[in-house]
Amino acid sequence: MGRMQAAVRRTALLLVAAACAASGGGAFAVAQPGGSGATPFDASFRDKTMRVDYYHSGGPGVEIVALDRVVSDGPWAGSRTRLIDDLNLGKYLFEVIDRTTNRVIYSRGFASIYGEWETTPEAREVHRTFHESLRFPWPRQPVQVVLNVRDEENSFHEIWSTVVDPDSRFVNPVDRPPLGEVWALQENGPPTEKVDLLVIGEGYTEAELPKFHADARRLVDALFEEEPFLSRRSDFNVWGLDLPAGESGVSRPRALEFRRTPLSSEYNIFDSERYLLTYDNRALRAAAAAAPYEFLE
Repeated sequence: MGRMQAAVRRTALLLVAAACAASGGGAFAVAQPGGSGATPFDASFRDKTMRVDYYHSGGPGVEIVALDRVVSDGPWAGSRTRLIDDLNLGKYLFEVIDRTTNRVIYSRGFASIYGEWETTPEAREVHRTFHESLRFPWPRQPVQVVLNVRDEENSFHEIWSTVVDPDSRFVNPVDRPPLGEVWALQENGPPTEKVDLLVIGEGYTEAELPKFHADARRLVDALFEEEPFLSRRSDFNVWGLDLPAGESGVSRPRALEFRRTPLSSEYNIFDSERYLLTYDNRALRAAAAAAPYEFLE
């Protein structure tokens, strides 16, 4: 996608929400609509999203996870049929266990920013903390949320767990109002039956939003020119999110150019000059909640 580089040099197109809304973690497994009557989803979950925010810390010889908060994150846009992840992908796997039956009612494998940071030279010398989130359908009953990490023998073992009671005073059930305006780049069906992608424009001012819309369309056109996206285009919804910045551009630390943008995105992540990301997971999640998604990758 070299033709996109000039267009996004000062601003940033973040393809932040790759919502495998119809899959069990695999990007192209599209679930079929269920039949009539009660379903396993309805028995265990409500039609909304629970988000568990936590701090992921570590360094040489240590890895620690600590709870931040539990909040509502809008309607559930993920699959209602593929609730258990059997793909065995990702460095991490979280499980949601019904406290009454001790049965796993939801699970997903994933990769995390902490897991990526662990591969850098810095991780062998210092300790750092990253903010991360787990999202799953809102449980009807108390659950145990278990976070597992893959070890050197390719097996998962538990590194953290917490009990979540959806009716607890420590759980905030109120959805946050949208922070920006969501618009459709392509819409091919309900989010629960499609893979939903969200493109957020970072570093575009209000006056530059038409440019963001044009850049987003060129990005999507380029993406769907290639397989496997080309032949599966009808399986995808793509959304855009307008999130105007106060000034144009994003931070480029190596050039000593700094901005304060809505998502605090910047180049030079992990001291890699062209790597753009945000460490502000709270801000990113708050913005992405305006659109349907299941995962942030």
